[in-house]
Parts: sequence; structure tokens; C-alpha cells
Amino acid sequence: MLASYLQLMRAPAVFTALSNILAAHLILTQGEILWPALLPLLGSSAALYTGGMVLNDWFDYAVDLQQRPGRPLPSGRIPRHHALVFAGLLLACGVGLAALAGAGALYLALGIVVLVLVYDGVLKRTGAGSLVMGACRYLNWLLGFSLLPLTPLALTIPLPVFIYVTALTLLSREEESARNRSILMVTATGMLLTACCMIGLGSAAGVISAWSTGIVLLGTGLLGHRLWLTYRAFSPERVQACVKLLIFAIIPLDALLVLVFGPAWGVVLVLALLVPGKILARMMYVT
Repeated sequence: MLASYLQLMRAPAVFTALSNILAAHLILTQGEILWPALLPLLGSSAALYTGGMVLNDWFDYAVDLQQRPGRPLPSGRIPRHHALVFAGLLLACGVGLAALAGAGALYLALGIVVLVLVYDGVLKRTGAGSLVMGACRYLNWLLGFSLLPLTPLALTIPLPVFIYVTALTLLSREEESARNRSILMVTATGMLLTACCMIGLGSAAGVISAWSTGIVLLGTGLLGHRLWLTYRAFSPERVQACVKLLIFAIIPLDALLVLVFGPAWGVVLVLALLVPGKILARMMYVT
């Protein structure tokens, strides 16, 4: 039963949400970690993310009955009404933990809940859905900055994450059918815009170095190569594998933002979140 609930929550991918918070905190404090303030934000982010994942499967129940009958809800391992209550509890817990961190965090958590409901219940299968998902990640990043009033720089630093997740979400719509090969070009453009945005923000702030610029470009090139391989052999299985890789690549993306705007040693701390995520991903699906 525990394994079924972990699958419903997309437990492996929750570490990508935690990396948003950790990276933002490292940049905000420049490495002076404030654990009493950080822990409630980590808990809030994890609860909001997993609550959104559970709610996603609740709304997708009819589709999953046809296309993914082995998942926890359509298989009957978890009753659908239990999943709805569980999602509500997780979202409420996320808001409550955010409230412990202050009013700013509370408002951001409430904003995330609204976007989750709009995405899962209304816009998921529309073109606007990808923008809403990108906005969820953007607000999650700001949640990590919420210990202090948000400055213009704090509002712009997560923009690469917004662009990246928007592009990733567009590609994820092809996981089931793999009908529109050209979406890979759109996603690749999004990856390039992510890199340009990060380099541009770092240059404007006067904090990016030549070697960190090189690392950003190298990472973008590696993702572009993977997208090209998926383009050449376009199938649902290849798209699913590519989406899984891109989801976990959110953690290195966060680490790159720490490299540019925060303490260099913080990169290792953020990248360490890949380890538990990858271990869990060997036992259950991510997307």
C-alpha cells in the first residue's frame, strides 16, 4: 500500500521541487543556511508538489482507465475518493507549513494551490497548461526566497526555470501518442532560451564567469543532443524517457543557478538531491 501511495505522489520527482527551495535559499543567504526557516519551506514544497500529483491522477482517472490501467487509481489499489482526500490533506499541509515561514510564504503557497487546481482541473490538455505549470515552478522558487521581501533580482532569477518547465510540459503532452514530432523543436528552443536567460541575468548582475557560462552552454548542448536523438526515433517510449531525463535535469538547472548567483559549494548540495530521486525512480514511474 505504501508503494502505491508513493507512486501516486510521484515520489522520485519531489526532489526536483526540493531543489528549487534549496537553491533559492542558498542564493538568498549566500550559503548561510537557516535550518529553522528552510525546513518548513522544504516541507511545504514537498506537500504542495505531491498533492498536485495526486490530484492530477484523480482528474485523469477516466483516461488512465483506458491508457494506464495499472496505476494506483484505475487498478483499484487506492480508492478514488481516498486519493481526493489525500490530495486535499497534502495541499492543506503545504499551506500550513508555508504559514509557519511567514505571510509571504503563505500567499505564495496559496497561489501555487490555485495554479494546481487550474492546471489539473481545467487547462492541462490545452496550450495554456504548460504556462501554468511553468508558473507553478516559478512560484515554488519564489517560495524559497520568501524569508525576505522579494526584490527585482529575486523575481527574475527563477525565470530560466519558468521557461524550462514550460518547454518540458509541452513535450510531456506527447508521451501517450508521440504524434507531433515538431514539438521537440519547440522544446529545444525553450532549452536554448533557458540558457540565454540565465547567462543574460548573470551578466546583467555582473556575477557570471566565463567558465560558468561554458558549463551552462555545455549542459544545454547535452540536452539538445538528447532531444535530437528523440526526434530521430520518435515514439511514446522515447518521449517518456526524454521527459523523465528532463524532469530530473531540473536539479542540475537549479545547481547552475546557484553556481551563477550563490556559493559555488552549494552546487554539490543541490546536486546531491539527484541521488535519492534516481534511486526511487528505479522502483516507480516518474511521469
